[in-house]
Amino acid sequence: MKQVELTEGQTRYIHEPRAVFPVMSKRLGETGTVIVSVYYNAQGIPKRAEIFKSSGYDRLDQAAREAVMSSQITPIRQPGIDESTVFVFKAPIRFVLSQ
Repeated sequence: MKQVELTEGQTRYIHEPRAVFPVMSKRLGETGTVIVSVYYNAQGIPKRAEIFKSSGYDRLDQAAREAVMSSQITPIRQPGIDESTVFVFKAPIRFVLSQ
């Protein structure tokens, strides 16, 4: 299995991650950015996601993880890519309370 790291400039979403701000987190004023390592196949479908950098709040981390698992990026076309290649993108998911 070959693993290729993607940068933000190489990543184009077909379906962007839509994070649902947990109600309890809103109520408690929990905010922050979660960096999620998302592992995509060559078709741009996420196969797994791990928290790379926590927001400090488990509820926000889990909401970010769920959001990226419903995302999709454009299929990757590069020389030497095959079905066993896994693409890793560190997706920043921000939780900000609007004023």
